[in-house]
Amino acid sequence: MNTDGHGQPERTQHFFTASLEEECASALTDHADTLRLAFRACRDRYPFELTAGVILPDHLHCILALPAGDTSHDPRWRLIQALFERVVGGPGLWRGFEEQPLRDEAEVRRQIDYIHADPVRHGLVREPRKWPFSSLHAYIRHGLRPLYWSDDTDARYGAPRRHVA
Repeated sequence: MNTDGHGQPERTQHFFTASLEEECASALTDHADTLRLAFRACRDRYPFELTAGVILPDHLHCILALPAGDTSHDPRWRLIQALFERVVGGPGLWRGFEEQPLRDEAEVRRQIDYIHADPVRHGLVREPRKWPFSSLHAYIRHGLRPLYWSDDTDARYGAPRRHVA
């Protein structure tokens, strides 16, 4: 068993993507506060730490660090989705979700950058820091990324399809 350097078992990191049905195309950003509350309520019942996350109009990506030995990611997502649906408008909002365990720190770092660059890839903003629903702001505030971090999104993805901010 891997330990965290203090003799404690390591948490496991999982990359999640959850998407909405097409007719609910902007529900996540329209109700971002409700989604955040659903995450907090879920965390009270099923502990986890949010390593990184981004909320886009019709889908979200996040990395959750689950306690060592905890593999119950399905109940977490069912609860988050149910709480969000209860407040926003009933069943049928979600298309589904995908989960991928992350094997090592290099993979975690790559997925963090993927998450933070996603608003640029979707043409929502030119610079990742301009997107309000992203953990990139906390990474910048805590000195984990520079203010003008871009992960070379211009070089990789070109100009955004539509410019919002």
